[in-house]
Amino acid sequence: MQKRAFTLIELLVVIAIIAILAAILFPVFAQAREKARQTSCLSNLKQIGMAQMQYTQDYDETYPMAYYYKNNTATTNGGSAGGYVTWTVLMYPYIKSAQVFVCPSDATKGNVPDNAPCANFTDTTTLGCEAQVPRLSYIPNSAIMPRKRGPQDAPNVVSMAALDAPADVISIGEMTDFTNCIFLGSTGQANNNLRNKSHRPVNAIMRAAGGGQWAGQSAADVTGSIFAITLAAAQGVEGWGGPADTRAITNTAGCRGTAADVGLHIRFMSPGRHSGGSSYMFADGHAKWHRFNDTINPNRFLWGRTYFPSGQPILDQAGVQVR
Repeated sequence: MQKRAFTLIELLVVIAIIAILAAILFPVFAQAREKARQTSCLSNLKQIGMAQMQYTQDYDETYPMAYYYKNNTATTNGGSAGGYVTWTVLMYPYIKSAQVFVCPSDATKGNVPDNAPCANFTDTTTLGCEAQVPRLSYIPNSAIMPRKRGPQDAPNVVSMAALDAPADVISIGEMTDFTNCIFLGSTGQANNNLRNKSHRPVNAIMRAAGGGQWAGQSAADVTGSIFAITLAAAQGVEGWGGPADTRAITNTAGCRGTAADVGLHIRFMSPGRHSGGSSYMFADGHAKWHRFNDTINPNRFLWGRTYFPSGQPILDQAGVQVR
């Protein structure tokens, strides 16, 4: 019998069908891979949450600080050139894995420390080097873990008793992978160029109803009114300069488009790393995915109804404490 070969048209049809199937399936495979990375990231935060709970039990039911200066003394704040001791090193003994602090979806594979790292990153005494994990994808909420560089700073460490509903207060979120968004200068650091401030905590607070940076370290910061962040402010020039649920840059004056030493500290976090949302760890140790806009609803504000280190109520745009 004479064998019949495929015709050119038949081959082209088969190739076209394969191409169509590939176009359909490749995005599905990409989404599945991202879902796996998201699950791994959430698992990291759950482990960090367990470490946080162990830390609080060992330290009189108080949460750690975001960081403090190594060379702080009883009367001064020392200076950042001596290096920092960060929350990652305070929690590390309960985790014993630096890889847990890196989210697999982080485009930078984790931000590096500001000053030079110590030979042993857990070294809390040697001056001039950083006590921080080598790579970091997560960032604390300063309403729980405040900036307290030394005794001159106004914020206090936060006790568990200060929180009315720990399960509804974000403790740790995901750090930005836009390096511009976390570039800041510090007087007295090893070099005073704009640096990667990976030790800084995030906050969802504005100085006024319309905006304005609230840093959360001085005596002035812990007196007077403070306001909850709005989506418009977070996405605008003082924030990311783009939508919370995408990586788009729609305003080049925001931190996604340019490096700047000003702006709201919400820009330090990544709001849309996983499928238009982000993973968060809460003050009771559990972790959950949320869209950013859901976390700042004034009727269920997940960044804290109060700035816990000082007890100041956080107000909505009408001047009423968030719920």
